[in-house]
Amino acid sequence: MMSIKEVYDEVRKCQFCGFCEFPCPTFKAMSNRSYGPRGRINLIRILIEEGFGQGKSMEFPREVFDPIMTCLHCAACDTQCPAGIRIADAIHSFKSIILRAMLK
Repeated sequence: MMSIKEVYDEVRKCQFCGFCEFPCPTFKAMSNRSYGPRGRINLIRILIEEGFGQGKSMEFPREVFDPIMTCLHCAACDTQCPAGIRIADAIHSFKSIILRAMLK
């Protein structure tokens, strides 16, 4: 499991090329970029840059919560990433961080 800093370090590597989207089953099913790896990475990066995970509490609207939580952690995206980002692990770790924050 990655820390919030490790998640941020991974998602910052993304150049938004989109290669990760093609094998993603939830992106295919939803036909919405927010539900693809690139969209999830962007949401996570924005949330961390706005202070989530650094003591700032946040409410997550459904448009943010659902795309992140629907990742299947199949790691198909990882096989296509030319930057070698551990996309699935970063998303899975961030999901755990969100759920732990919600339980507080």
